[in-house]
Amino acid sequence: MRTETTMGALARDVSDLFEGLFVALEDMRQCLAGLFAQGPAGAEAVVEALRERARTRLDAGLVLGCGFVSSKDALADRSLYLAWWQGEGRRLLGEAGSPDGDLLDYTRREWFRVPERTRQRHVTGPYVDYVCTDEYVVTLSQPVVAGDRMLGIVGADTLVETLEDVLLAGLGAAGATLVSDHGRVMVSADHRLAAGKLIDFADCRERTGCGDLPLSLVRVVTS
Repeated sequence: MRTETTMGALARDVSDLFEGLFVALEDMRQCLAGLFAQGPAGAEAVVEALRERARTRLDAGLVLGCGFVSSKDALADRSLYLAWWQGEGRRLLGEAGSPDGDLLDYTRREWFRVPERTRQRHVTGPYVDYVCTDEYVVTLSQPVVAGDRMLGIVGADTLVETLEDVLLAGLGAAGATLVSDHGRVMVSADHRLAAGKLIDFADCRERTGCGDLPLSLVRVVTS
């Protein structure tokens, strides 16, 4: 029989996984805070400050892309900029263009907008990342703030399939589903609960939080 301990242990495993990624983001945030404390910084200075940290995080696995995404006019020489590395080649993204050649205004995206509003870290997804990867991802983001000004976010993307590889066995053993605080399924051992599906917490017979992260483990009543 499944027990409360099973859900509690699994919640700690999930929390440890995401908190480990946020530790790397906090290191990036502190690095940038020190850089901006010296005065206005341009894109090249940000890239130089973060390059090795980003590559180290990518080399450690779990993460498909990571780096810094600036607020409008936060940099001395760019209005919008992504000091963002991704993929096996650790390619620097730089500026994100749309199919018609215009620069995408990523500041409207949830992973940017929520930390900007709350000044708190956030977990977005899963969703199809049309800005960077065209893959189904979950994004962790943390605001970079100087005084009262939001300078941008540090963030990391991980593939949903990567989270499935890591978490699916535990979720299956517990009969649980990992969801966001909005009730969107991230990973589930139940084939009826595909990633991205919205659930109603009223339909859950059990819900366990994952530390102070905006994530929960639930057991859904399905017909």
